[in-house]
Amino acid sequence: MLNARKLILKEIKSFFQYEKKGDKELLKEVLKNIHYDDDYVIIRNEKIKVENIEDTVGVFLANIPYVILGEGELKEDLPEKVKKIQSDALKLISLGINEVATLEIYLILEMSLRALYSEYLSGGVTIKYKDKKVKVKGLDYRKLKLYIRRKGWSRYKVKVNGETFPFSQGSLLSWAEKFMDEKLSLTFRLSINVRNLLAHGEVEWNLFPTISSVKSASYASWLLFTKFRENYE
Repeated sequence: MLNARKLILKEIKSFFQYEKKGDKELLKEVLKNIHYDDDYVIIRNEKIKVENIEDTVGVFLANIPYVILGEGELKEDLPEKVKKIQSDALKLISLGINEVATLEIYLILEMSLRALYSEYLSGGVTIKYKDKKVKVKGLDYRKLKLYIRRKGWSRYKVKVNGETFPFSQGSLLSWAEKFMDEKLSLTFRLSINVRNLLAHGEVEWNLFPTISSVKSASYASWLLFTKFRENYE
């Protein structure tokens, strides 16, 4: 007999690039919030109609923030780029464009990471490369990456305020994890991993994104910024 939670865990194991020690135990705990019952997948108090138990995987993968973090809310005190993606995700769900909607939900989280680092840069930072040191102000994450490329500097040797510049998605995630608890960290890492798969056409599931997942992603982003500002303001 198929077990919905075992199906989810097996699927995660097949692709999870950003897995960390302790994730398996945490996943087993949060998966208590989702189960299959007679052609419905129930996440907390929300029922989603599906065709079979295998669709439980697609329900989970489209609603990672909601399953892990619980009910959230749409936050307006987020960067404009994040709020626009949030709005786009809601529109896509209303249109039933599920694969793109799921990608957009997780883009909320990815853009939040980039916007967070941009906020970190906004007050001015010192960039060091070998024997060169320069103070810059007004650059965001994207512009700083471009600045480094145009200088011809090795991305692995650039320091920002004494820390290695997080040039890649994985290193940016690692940098931001100092502002996350274990559930928030798992939410970001797993969601962004699924986002990467979808962006490269790796769509192997029937996805069932919900507005609840958008709300939880919005709340997750807000939590990240709140913790960051507590540390830097």
